[in-house]
Amino acid sequence: MLPVPILLSIHVEPTHRLVRGGRQDWTGVAELFDLLTDRRARLEDASGRAVRFNWSLRADPQIEIAYGRPDWVFDRHGDRIARLQEAGDVVGLHVHTWRPVRRFFRDSWIAEFEDAKWICHCLAVGLEAFQDRMGAAPAAFSFGDNFMHARALPILQEAGVRIDYSMDPGLNISRPMGRGERCTGRIPDYSATPRVPFRPSVEDFRVPGPQTHALWELPVSSGLVGSNRDGSPRRSKLLLGSNPDWVGAICAQALNQPMPYILAESRTDVLTRPKTRARYLEALDYLEALARDEALEFAGFDTVGDRLDSGQWVAAA
Repeated sequence: MLPVPILLSIHVEPTHRLVRGGRQDWTGVAELFDLLTDRRARLEDASGRAVRFNWSLRADPQIEIAYGRPDWVFDRHGDRIARLQEAGDVVGLHVHTWRPVRRFFRDSWIAEFEDAKWICHCLAVGLEAFQDRMGAAPAAFSFGDNFMHARALPILQEAGVRIDYSMDPGLNISRPMGRGERCTGRIPDYSATPRVPFRPSVEDFRVPGPQTHALWELPVSSGLVGSNRDGSPRRSKLLLGSNPDWVGAICAQALNQPMPYILAESRTDVLTRPKTRARYLEALDYLEALARDEALEFAGFDTVGDRLDSGQWVAAA
């Protein structure tokens, strides 16, 4: 039997979502890089297999406006990116659709989930920057805020992206933004999105269908984590640095799926706050212990893509 993949995805991006401009560093990138580099041997010992991490680099108009270039991360962390590649990690692309606005006599941002032209522009900027610096299309891609748009998938497919992991099964919210943030449009309703890999339907990208796009959708692991105050079920996606009980609950539900895998996300600033730092380290310890008891593999998106393409995994239809 094939080992069950654990995909640890790290979004490499600015500390603050509403970037104020200037050339401030992306706090936490170097520290998280060093931590996972040190952890690699421990996780290999626990799983008995080579360990691969997945790093998705921000490159989009917000980065271009705030830092002068959409590929700023390659200049600032080029040596680290090269070392990740040498270790066999997957380096992918992460794009947000923030649009610059003027509000109360200040420059600010609004998350654009409606204007297809702007969304496609954000995608084109990110893909071109990545291609220029890496010499190839990203193997894996994700939008920020679990966003996706019907116009985006053909662009990703044409660029050569193999896997998108933007979608969050079960998510259905009208306003995803944090305090002080604004948006136009909304995140798609993922209530019917399966929790297993699939090729997105041409008619409705949130589900498989008879006519599909060529790339794979690998939904982030998510599940029920208790109840809300009104008694309704509470759900969450798998974020390392969140409530440790939620991490265990979502992993257990993911491992009970017909084609099990664990896809966990985190941001590079997760170690910069004491609470999320402690929770992140606890989550890594939990996954390490899990790998000692189960046939698990800390895998890259390319490994999962190979299994799907070869038919070793039978995707949702």
